[in-house]
Amino acid sequence: MTLVPSYIPRDLDGQVRGALSRLVGEGGMLLLTGDSAVGKTRTAHQAMLDTVPDHVLLAPESSTHLERSIASAIDHASSGIPTLLWLNDAERFLGPRGLGMQEFRTLRSARVVIVATMRDSFRLRLVRERVSVDILNLAEEIHLERIWSPDELARTRKSLETERDPRVAEALRAAREHGVAEYLAAGPQLWRELQEAPRVHGHPRGAALVHAAIDLARAGISSPISLQDLTDLHEEYLPGSNKSLISPESLDEALTWATEPRYGVTRHLLPVSGGWHAFDFLVDAQLRREQSPPLPDRTWDAALAIATEDHHHHDVALAAFANDRPDIGDRALVPLAKKGNAVAMRSLGVLHRRADPKQARKWLKRAINAGDVVAMRLLGNQHVFQNEWDKGVKWYRRAAKAGDAESVAYFCEPFIYQQPNPTAPPAPDDEDYEDYEENSEPWAPTPRTLKVLEAALDIACDMTYDEIEEHGGKPMKAGKVNKGWYFMLGYLPSQAWRQTRRWRREFARCYDDLANDIRTGQTPRPACTGEELALHIALLHASAMTLDEMDFVDELTTGLPESSQDFDWDACKDLLFEDHDVLWLYWPWMSGIEDPANPINEFARVAHLRPDDWFLPFREAHTRDPHRGHRR
Repeated sequence: MTLVPSYIPRDLDGQVRGALSRLVGEGGMLLLTGDSAVGKTRTAHQAMLDTVPDHVLLAPESSTHLERSIASAIDHASSGIPTLLWLNDAERFLGPRGLGMQEFRTLRSARVVIVATMRDSFRLRLVRERVSVDILNLAEEIHLERIWSPDELARTRKSLETERDPRVAEALRAAREHGVAEYLAAGPQLWRELQEAPRVHGHPRGAALVHAAIDLARAGISSPISLQDLTDLHEEYLPGSNKSLISPESLDEALTWATEPRYGVTRHLLPVSGGWHAFDFLVDAQLRREQSPPLPDRTWDAALAIATEDHHHHDVALAAFANDRPDIGDRALVPLAKKGNAVAMRSLGVLHRRADPKQARKWLKRAINAGDVVAMRLLGNQHVFQNEWDKGVKWYRRAAKAGDAESVAYFCEPFIYQQPNPTAPPAPDDEDYEDYEENSEPWAPTPRTLKVLEAALDIACDMTYDEIEEHGGKPMKAGKVNKGWYFMLGYLPSQAWRQTRRWRREFARCYDDLANDIRTGQTPRPACTGEELALHIALLHASAMTLDEMDFVDELTTGLPESSQDFDWDACKDLLFEDHDVLWLYWPWMSGIEDPANPINEFARVAHLRPDDWFLPFREAHTRDPHRGHRR
């Protein structure tokens, strides 16, 4: 029997390989997310072997080696050598002292492919606390589920016909409760052992060492933990108040139990860079418990003592605020802020936003004075949260002028150049809408309105293709959008500024699809997020035409019947869309809303806001013909 079971194909293999193939010519990041032990690393590794076997692979061991690996990757790629940067457990390489946007852009410009994995719990923490979100948004993300699909289970059974591996057979028997990959990684078995270990004459001290490592991970420690630190802390985790009554085994026996390999290569504590860390599955299993016990003060103290680097302090602060311990967060970050660390000041402003708005503003202003541009936008958000809109917009303008992309995009949101028409039908959320709906024919835009809208869509489509021909897939920058280098593409929210030439062509086709709806006698109702944005932008231009280009409008609409409801663009905006959730992408205080893990996204059940999902149909019945082609 081989040390590692043969790879069993996953449903997402084609998607992973396709994404990797696209990135080879463009650069960028492929990010595989999911719970621990779901097969992220194995799936990514197999895809790399099958898709990019000729690439030089650079895999930094820890964040301290990242800078050297980035320099080597850029050097190789600049010399024409295909290069891949492998960031397994990417949370170790993100954050204030990890991979930043500048490094990411440089790697992407050099066409370096980054393949990364990240557990869901870490990803959610980064999103909630607004850490490295810009990089996460630019990554091509694929999520692996814990429980395997019927097709995956069928392939697993098929594999047993040619290779009888008892570990795979056992995983299949447990497949209803656990994912096959996590069972093959022995996660459930190790968790069960850990729960049983503290019994009398068992391994209470070994279990205490493991629980200490688990809780240090929960406290934000991702770097290797020394045996001395585990030894100093572990007695906190011995059961009962009188430790001698349980007759714990010796420290040597405990360490042997906690670190000896089981089921092949897995163990409770894994050796790494001269230290130890808990098997990820055990950390996630503890977090999944309905009532996971709070972290003891001694554990927080130990975490702060272990966090010797500035970025480790940020990690502890994020974990502290996630565990409702702002006092620990202050202990982690205030010393850095007092030394002039602008990122620490900004983080304190974010983390105090709800509990102490006054304190939050103080820290954000200090970060601004230290030269932090993002803090300007965050201070604008703070004013908006307090319903002080004028002050908020003032800070957004300052941030936009200083080059903050999200603030620039705020002023690019498409709007209507017209006051509401008094004869227009009520909007769906008006109290009179039900009476209107019962007593009236279904609303539809008038023929003259549709003709102008069709023209606006056609013009927008042509202008977008012109910009694609001029700029290709070059990333848009805030300064260039401000100066009008991009006109039509400049109306897009900042999440879409770094999309590829192919993506931009897909978006241009959205204008054409809606215009063709009108040409074929249909009401243009968006079938995907891209079409929603295209229609919002077209309504902006159509409303401007009916104010400033009436001679052109009269020529367009010659022979069409006139109506009192002609050119009621506000009614179009209210009634052609199911909702306006897509406009949240422009609002700085909604930053990160496109992420499915964002709490507001989860609560509102918003779909398809990530640029990669913009062209997915809202409903299967409204799928466009995939062979319809492009205008040019």
